[in-house]
Amino acid sequence: MAMRQPKIKQNKDSKILMTILPFILAGCSIAFVAALYYFGFLGVFSILEIAYESPKHLAIFVGIYLLLSLAGEFFAKACYHILTNKQKTQTFHEYMVAFSLNFIMNWLIISIVNGFYEPVRLAWYTEIVLAAFIALIEATLDHEMKKKK
Repeated sequence: MAMRQPKIKQNKDSKILMTILPFILAGCSIAFVAALYYFGFLGVFSILEIAYESPKHLAIFVGIYLLLSLAGEFFAKACYHILTNKQKTQTFHEYMVAFSLNFIMNWLIISIVNGFYEPVRLAWYTEIVLAAFIALIEATLDHEMKKKK
């Protein structure tokens, strides 16, 4: 006969903690990604000598970019999966499709944010360089993740 395991009673505090803990972890993860993007933009802006009014304005710029890029990323991934075959290894053609889609989406998002947010002004060629840099990183990271599978 099967032995019954004693049922462990959880008190109210541990139930609340177990309910709130996933939200805290998700919030910390989102904050970490936002910080990576912020410092990445900060570095690229300093390399390209782009002026912005204050770090607060740069943070708002990055925050708006992140919000818009979520929808853009879903759209780019959907188009990528429609245009390419599902294979374990990624060919150069598939890599270039991923890069092109990411580049177009990032350029569009950066142009929208730049058009509506005055404290950070980017020239059109700076938008292209920034979008290409971000697209290159995204396509390379996606390629590396696909290699590991």
